[in-house]
Amino acid sequence: MVKPEIPAMLKREMERKRISSAELTHRLKVSHSTVSGMLERPTMQVHRLVELSELFEYNFFREIAQKFPLAEPDYTSTESKAEVAALQSRVRDLELEIGILRQTIKDMASR
Repeated sequence: MVKPEIPAMLKREMERKRISSAELTHRLKVSHSTVSGMLERPTMQVHRLVELSELFEYNFFREIAQKFPLAEPDYTSTESKAEVAALQSRVRDLELEIGILRQTIKDMASR
């Protein structure tokens, strides 16, 4: 199992942006112990990682995703294309049905 080193990534970006832990505490409006925990714990809540990504203007999620040896989905296969076409057809049918229902409601309201 891939375990991204979030504290190491965070420390690296702090160095790169020249942001101290005290500055990070101030910018995130959290306690010093919260920042210390982020720099030590191997896990982090998604909303906090989003906040850090915005603060550092760096996509931590992309770096984490690149560490996974999983294949990207193949949306070019015949099976995928058929599935997409079927879904697009269903969307068209539903949009037509919505239009009919809207017209029916207008007709009923004008009586």
